[in-house]
Amino acid sequence: MKYLAFDIEAANGYMLSSICSVGVVIADEQFNILFRENIWINPKTKYNLNGTRANVGIDLHLDKKLLASSPDFREIYPRLKTLLTDKEYMVFGHAVDSDVRMLNKACERYHLPSIDFEFTDSQLLYRLYKQESEVKALSKIATEMGVSFVQHNSEEDAYVSMLTLKYLVQQSGLSVAELSEKYLVRVGSNSNFQLTRPVSLLGQVSKKKVTQMAIEQIKEYIATVKPTSREYGKKVFSLARSLELSNSPQLYEVLTKIAQKGGRYTSKLFKCNVYVKGDNVSQQDVMREKRVNELNDQGLLQIATIEDILEDKLL
Repeated sequence: MKYLAFDIEAANGYMLSSICSVGVVIADEQFNILFRENIWINPKTKYNLNGTRANVGIDLHLDKKLLASSPDFREIYPRLKTLLTDKEYMVFGHAVDSDVRMLNKACERYHLPSIDFEFTDSQLLYRLYKQESEVKALSKIATEMGVSFVQHNSEEDAYVSMLTLKYLVQQSGLSVAELSEKYLVRVGSNSNFQLTRPVSLLGQVSKKKVTQMAIEQIKEYIATVKPTSREYGKKVFSLARSLELSNSPQLYEVLTKIAQKGGRYTSKLFKCNVYVKGDNVSQQDVMREKRVNELNDQGLLQIATIEDILEDKLL
């Protein structure tokens, strides 16, 4: 898995569709920067750099001649869609729902299909980790981290968002998946122009309830998949908690494979004979997998990876 941070700026704060730049920064699992770019876009509209409040004077560091010769959003759309929907990336941004709203408005303006993808929010994770009641602007987070940057430059903002995530992982000693699990973060999504914001369910529902809800959702989904063979007819699968709670496309790919081959699902370790490990091991997984390894040593269950399931390597 790799990380993709993005940030969007609009040339006219009163017109969300007037996207003029998209900053993209990609890093590997150790947060080594692999790629960064500011994608300039001709907004084809009048500029209003005061945002939505008079005399704020936001400096977007724009070269209007450069923008005038840049492609419009319609031309950039295929590339943005490819980047944001690539399953190789965990996509996130700072106060990311505002960026997704701009994407939706630009797509509607140019009569383009919705860009459907999942994302998380570095601003939300930072607030939760710091146990603060209010969210913080990227500039204040950068100051706390001792980072200097050019604010409101899309590429720079995306880069500091990436540094924020790196900071949280290093300071907490937890992976992004473990942080999300700890704070019961529901990832955000965009589907057919319907935005679901990333939020923490802490205080709204117990961790046990979240797990129960995920298990019920898995059972309901599997019931909709029609078996095409009986290859797994004698196999009962249990999944890593991190995978069960991910609500990710990868989870549903695994479930589809299991159900299509006639396999069954259970949330109970003592009822399964195949255990599927997740790519991101959570604290819950560490505890459960001690028992998994004992059962495996006794020959009572088989341990499989996600790759084993998706690539038909399970014996």
